[in-house]
Amino acid sequence: MNKKEAFEKLAEIDRKVTLINHICAVLGWDFETTISPKGGEERGAQLAYLEESTHDLLTSKQMDEIFSVINSRTPGFDDREHAIIRIMEKSWKDSRNVPSSLVAALAKATSAASDHWFEARQKNDFESYRPYLQTVFDLVKEEAQCLSKDGKSPYDALLDQFEPRMDSKRITSLFDSMENTIHKVMSMVEGRQVDDSFLLLKYPQKTQERFDKGIVRNMGFDFNRGVLGISHHPFTSTLGADDIRITSRFSDARVTDPIFSYIHEAGHALYEMGASNRKTSGTCLAQGTSMAFHESQSRLWENVFGHSPSFWKYYFPKFRNAYKKQTDGIDFEHFIKALNKVQPSDIRVNADEVTYGLHIILRFRLEKELFNGGITVAELPDAWNQLSMELLGHKPSSDSMGVLQDNHWASGMFGYFPSYALGNLINSQLYYKMRNDIDVDDLLASGKLKKIKTYLNDRIYRYGAIYESDVLLKMITGESLDEKYFDRYLTEKYSELFR
Repeated sequence: MNKKEAFEKLAEIDRKVTLINHICAVLGWDFETTISPKGGEERGAQLAYLEESTHDLLTSKQMDEIFSVINSRTPGFDDREHAIIRIMEKSWKDSRNVPSSLVAALAKATSAASDHWFEARQKNDFESYRPYLQTVFDLVKEEAQCLSKDGKSPYDALLDQFEPRMDSKRITSLFDSMENTIHKVMSMVEGRQVDDSFLLLKYPQKTQERFDKGIVRNMGFDFNRGVLGISHHPFTSTLGADDIRITSRFSDARVTDPIFSYIHEAGHALYEMGASNRKTSGTCLAQGTSMAFHESQSRLWENVFGHSPSFWKYYFPKFRNAYKKQTDGIDFEHFIKALNKVQPSDIRVNADEVTYGLHIILRFRLEKELFNGGITVAELPDAWNQLSMELLGHKPSSDSMGVLQDNHWASGMFGYFPSYALGNLINSQLYYKMRNDIDVDDLLASGKLKKIKTYLNDRIYRYGAIYESDVLLKMITGESLDEKYFDRYLTEKYSELFR
């Protein structure tokens, strides 16, 4: 087998793995939105079978033969081909270290844990959920030990799955700097908040759905390639190259919460839609380059654009027209200050953009402690409450508002949370580059969101996973990741808003 033949065989396996991943996403979407109350157990078995099938493909003798001929350093391939080799080589190496029995056990355990997480959150009953979370944690820890190599700790091995070459030491340094910035800005705006109670009034859900959908459409979300839905926890899922689905929820108190959930998830979806194109469709390249870069795009749309005065210069008149009674007596300046109110809260997804990072730092520190043996799963609620007091200044009113609020751990996604805050660092850096290239404020104020999408597509989306995140960021901005832009963004915005 020569190099060309080896790549062709690898590309064929890649297409099969991508197809199975999309089938898993179909089952996952149904699990999150419409599955029957008793359907979870068999769904877990279905997903386990598919996960094992992927594992079998990645650990096949053919893969061994392919990588005896080519690897990520083999010359003679273009950027696209090199990227496929790089990604598939990592998947091959990782899969060889993880037994198929563990892959299947994890799929079943996360399905069961997700079922019990939802019920436990509704009933504020961590104890009923704890055994299922314990099983998931034990299996993920075993997986992490299988993946840890080259001196990496098990937790660093998990971080590497979501953000390659990022480790807990580097993240700790970045998060320490972020925490300092957050507390500086919190002190800066203290005592300068406005009444936001009008956002907590009753707003008709049907009107909300129409208004929110209009924003998503204007962002450039292609409804021929995507679907909007409702779920208990907002998420984005790629069920196929032309089937990208997002959800929000309308159970939160503030009328703006579902707006920003949809904008956030649409930011993910635009990235997925742009990443699936003629060069990448049906391959491992048709996705974001890393989870932090993915979160940079969702949070760029949600916060940097969606919470800006310029964005609402266009949308506030429409908002007032849709909700005349609720916004009576509210002028533009009051609305913007209410929208950007800085106040520590229990729920991460509803947190303001200043204090949001503290929620991620809390989870990151808990995960580190779990994996180094500092705390146990049973101790998570108390540890959560204690850290919440230290970072946010109060403890949650219940476990449902605290340790039970996210489904990530039930899904086995230990090591994912840092991606959200790393995304904030990345999008701040991208934002200042954008401002040098185009008049962002003018485009937002005139509702020309599709032009912003085009800018992002040309520089980020269309590349998918061809370039690794650190390479892509440097290609766009000319610099490696630098937390100074996050400090600059928050300081400039909030000193102007609350001067």
